[in-house]
Amino acid sequence: MTPNRIPRPPQQGFTLIELLIGLTLLALMMVLVYSALNVGIRSWDAGDARVGEGGQKRIAQAFMRREFSQLFPVRWRGIPESKIAFEGGKTDIRFVTALNLDAGIKDGGLQWAHLQLRDDDARGSIGKALYLKREPFDLQAKDWTGLDNVPVTQATKLLGGIASMDISYFGAENDTVDPQWADEWKNPLRMPLLIKFIFKNENGRETPDLIVQPHIGEEAGCYDNNFQRQCGARRAAL
Repeated sequence: MTPNRIPRPPQQGFTLIELLIGLTLLALMMVLVYSALNVGIRSWDAGDARVGEGGQKRIAQAFMRREFSQLFPVRWRGIPESKIAFEGGKTDIRFVTALNLDAGIKDGGLQWAHLQLRDDDARGSIGKALYLKREPFDLQAKDWTGLDNVPVTQATKLLGGIASMDISYFGAENDTVDPQWADEWKNPLRMPLLIKFIFKNENGRETPDLIVQPHIGEEAGCYDNNFQRQCGARRAAL
């Protein structure tokens, strides 16, 4: 006599279609999680880069404010006409500064300085950068030859990632006309009242205009007539 067999319940499982659907949903969830993490990381990196870039710009602008506040109205010697050693263009400025960055500098710490926008020397960079070249000033100099002979490799990079820079100057040619903005400054007897820098970055972000004020009188405190000649820096009222 054959014993009675207990019927087994039907086994439950996943069909191949259900398994494929589950794997597809899991893959989609992984893609969404990866995309969210990637966006977060990229946003973090962009924010960190922007903070670093902003800090570098603030440092460079603070240095430029201090640099141009120390303009010194040296006049060329040994030339027939009276002429201040200052020359401003749209993308560069040549001037003499009393800001001493080297304790070994003699002659009162006066230095030639050339601020210039040119191609970035950094490896792999295709943009432009702002460079400052400084050298001890020759009190017997008659022109900018000594400064121009200094190799460009000795210049200090102040700011990179610049697409363009425009410099303008606010001042008057003489006492009979009102001050106005000009793209260049070639006046041999006066200094500009204000100097404005307009930067455009390679990444498209705008940088606020930088306006600096030289702390000297526009005529550089030089009193010249037939009876006496004395020339010195007269600080402007702040």
